[in-house]
Amino acid sequence: MLEQLGPFAASRSFYLGGGTAIALHLGHRRSDDLDWFTSEIIEAPDRLAADLQQGGIPFVVEDISPGTLHGNVSEVNTSFLQYSYPLLGELHQAPELGCQLASLDDLAAMKLAAISQRGSRKDFLDIYELGIKYASIERMLELYKQKYAVEDIGHVLLALSYFDDAEREPMPIVMRDVNWGDVKKMIQSWVKGYGRHHDQT
Repeated sequence: MLEQLGPFAASRSFYLGGGTAIALHLGHRRSDDLDWFTSEIIEAPDRLAADLQQGGIPFVVEDISPGTLHGNVSEVNTSFLQYSYPLLGELHQAPELGCQLASLDDLAAMKLAAISQRGSRKDFLDIYELGIKYASIERMLELYKQKYAVEDIGHVLLALSYFDDAEREPMPIVMRDVNWGDVKKMIQSWVKGYGRHHDQT
């Protein structure tokens, strides 16, 4: 499906973000949702939907709002989003998929933004894997501040330790043995360590 959607998205200046982009970078879990972002104005989301369908992509519209198109392709959630925040890193070329992926710097910042709004279990798992394989929580929080031009990250730190919503969700399909309890403990330890370090500075 990505092989079909990727070239279409790239031809219209969209790049892949969200959990699927992180999973393609890190290979840590299965992720089916496709979230496409662009810094350009989406003037007519309904026209975009028609272009998808005319291009032979079986896109089913679920919701249209200014700058946003949500739907599904063969039961896979697929969204096209106008997103004005600046890119921190260069887009990653994925020629085998015919598209571009957001950089891990951008994906880490965007994932923290998602958690600050409502952290799902897959969001926490993504942050855990990013923290293990890519960057410290301190680095990710700095990236968040850069991308969204903010200094106050208190709400993000609180959200990183709030698992109630995620507790009610199933564990995503992962590519290695990962225990949910260990994920929570590790993220909590990172947040505490960050707090201790910054209390002393």
